[in-house]
Amino acid sequence: MKKTLFFILIFVNINFYSQNYSELYPNEDVITLKLYRHIKISNKKGNFKITEHVKKKNLFLTTNQLSHAKQSVSYNTFSTIKNIQATTLNNNTSTFVSSFTDKDVLINGIFFNDQKEKSFIFPNVKKGSITHLDYTKNINDPHFLPAFTITQNTPLVKGEFSVSVPNNVEIAYKTFNIDTTNTALKVVKQDKETIYKWTTNSIPKINRHYDLSPFYYIPQIIVYIKSYTYKDKKINILSEPKDLYKWYTSLIATKDFSNAGLKAITLDIIDGLQTEQEKIEKIYYYVQNNINYVAFEDGLNGFIPRDAFQVYLKKYGDCKDMANILNEMLKYANIKSGLTWIGTRRKPYSYYDVPTPIADNHMITTVYTNGKPIFLDATAKYLTYGLPSPFIQGKEALISKGANDFEIIKVPEVNPNKNKTEIISNLTIDTNSLTLKGTHKSTLSGYEKLEFLHELENKDKNDLSFLYYQLKYGTKKTSFENIKYENLNIEKPYLNINFTTNTKGHIKKIENVIYIKPNLDFNLKKEFVKNESKNYDKKINHKFLKEYVTTLVIPNGYFIESLPKNKT
Repeated sequence: MKKTLFFILIFVNINFYSQNYSELYPNEDVITLKLYRHIKISNKKGNFKITEHVKKKNLFLTTNQLSHAKQSVSYNTFSTIKNIQATTLNNNTSTFVSSFTDKDVLINGIFFNDQKEKSFIFPNVKKGSITHLDYTKNINDPHFLPAFTITQNTPLVKGEFSVSVPNNVEIAYKTFNIDTTNTALKVVKQDKETIYKWTTNSIPKINRHYDLSPFYYIPQIIVYIKSYTYKDKKINILSEPKDLYKWYTSLIATKDFSNAGLKAITLDIIDGLQTEQEKIEKIYYYVQNNINYVAFEDGLNGFIPRDAFQVYLKKYGDCKDMANILNEMLKYANIKSGLTWIGTRRKPYSYYDVPTPIADNHMITTVYTNGKPIFLDATAKYLTYGLPSPFIQGKEALISKGANDFEIIKVPEVNPNKNKTEIISNLTIDTNSLTLKGTHKSTLSGYEKLEFLHELENKDKNDLSFLYYQLKYGTKKTSFENIKYENLNIEKPYLNINFTTNTKGHIKKIENVIYIKPNLDFNLKKEFVKNESKNYDKKINHKFLKEYVTTLVIPNGYFIESLPKNKT
């Protein structure tokens, strides 16, 4: 009787779960009943041992999203997965996952990275199923504590994130976007350790309709180790930005990047040039034109540049390789420069808030001319000298100025006048075919030129509508002819495009009256905010200026009857 009663209670409980939560979440197919993550830090004689224990319980309210039965656990060079278990519970039956598959994670735009995952499928998932995931992850480096993102792909009923740390270790934490969530922190100090525990309830699933990176919006908690005490001596790990800089430079301190061959090549490239700026530009454009960007992320090798001369020989490298060869060549030209760590605009973090590797994901080179920093990013093909790459505007740059000397400077946003598209058009009217004919000269500079050249590089030679899509000029009834490009090389500050057009549909003739719409630009047509109730920022890649000057020739025998009033 006891066994029978036990099974009945489980049956009733699971059905209660399903019915109760279906009413609370009528539009959801899967919810997370509980997410538990605990990081345990220990330190013996200065050596860290860090583990993360994760438990997750999902409830399937319907069978509409069985894709949630397919799960994975990520890891990389700095972590390993131990003791993983996954189970499906249906009433009184438990079914265990019997196999886990290790595979590489493919990330768009990255040729190789060290991200891997253990993937698996929960078996026998149906309406009312509860899935349990339980695993432990070893963290192999104290610089890489995992962040806790409260929001996920399913609504979260209850979440718990905790960190236990011995009292000889000092940690810090920074929270983002949790003010509007039901999240509370409790700190318990014990004899040998201190426990930080965040609990949260009723968190909606992540909204993926952001223009900007979700990291700007999703609730998250970032914990990092500041220091530890050993033999009455305090040893910093990531207490402030100088500790992060010290660690970064320690990774490359043992590397000797000097090479007589690369020095000879550099001196040959700048031979005959007189000014420092001429030399910088020559070296910068040389690396842009001759070294192909290929993204690599491979453990600590993701932080250590490869030998500059080998990069020259192989003709490819990732961001840190291109920054390093540029930095080395500038040194051979007796120009002071420094390797520079920076986070792209995908990262919303400041080095002062979180002085950890989570703050950045990119490397460039910085030179100072007339006391002003110039940010050189050779990975941004076609980028004109003097401009930072568009995706680092407004971000903090951690600039190396010596073994123990660095500077943090915010990259300026580029003035819209430097990112200009100008189209000068002369239009005539063919009264017989009712065609608007035009001759046009367009001039692009700055990021407007950069984006256009990137698209032009991949252009299909037979694509006659290319200018329509890229200049956002004309209509689908516009034919483009006699296209001529001038100043295609990246050293030129301006790109010129001359072309002619024939456009149907912009002229109507009723009896002897011609109605004409001479506006052929539609650049801002798709920029309207369609749903003004959304509380999210709209991303604009860069500030820009569009200027259109149109001259319309009135046909013989016609006069202007009316013009629309000026409008702003």
